[in-house]
Amino acid sequence: MAQIEIIEERSEQGRWVYTAQVLADDGTLRRHEVTLSWADYNLWSTSGTDEPASVVTAALVVLLAHADPARLRPRLDCATIRRLVAGADDLIPAAIRPEHH
Repeated sequence: MAQIEIIEERSEQGRWVYTAQVLADDGTLRRHEVTLSWADYNLWSTSGTDEPASVVTAALVVLLAHADPARLRPRLDCATIRRLVAGADDLIPAAIRPEHH
């Protein structure tokens, strides 16, 4: 399973923007700019208490469970994951805090 590290966070109007590194199983390291809208955050973090970076990490975990890391684009909006992965709206909240599910 690929390893994910959030290395930078900034806020913009209506969203967060993250720089994430993904270390693939083959040792390839890639950086991605990942955006998370407030609306998607509220959908996946129903309590509103999760760190936005944790939500982004969970979304990437779900995506990478269904896609080859080499196919990830340099820029990615988390909403895209909802279209690419069936059941993402259930899988992402479960991946935020897996010990509670």
